Amino acid sequence: MNGHEGQIKANREAAARARRLVHEFVRPDDRERVLKFAAELEAQADALERALGERPATPQVTQTQMQAQQGPPSRDDPPEE
Repeated sequence: MNGHEGQIKANREAAARARRLVHEFVRPDDRERVLKFAAELEAQADALERALGERPATPQVTQTQMQAQQGPPSRDDPPEE
């Protein structure tokens, strides 16, 4: 998971936590403020998700590795033991 994906997850979890806690507040204006904060966190997560989707994919680099072929031993080479 990269940094943006972690931030998206953290924002969504914080928004869910805020919504769960909204019932703990007595004053309606406090509840409204918490719900607005949760909505802002969701909007930030959505914006990050869109930015990740619009970002061009990292180009894939393919490396080819070649090994030198060994031919038959020459007549001058000593035999292997």
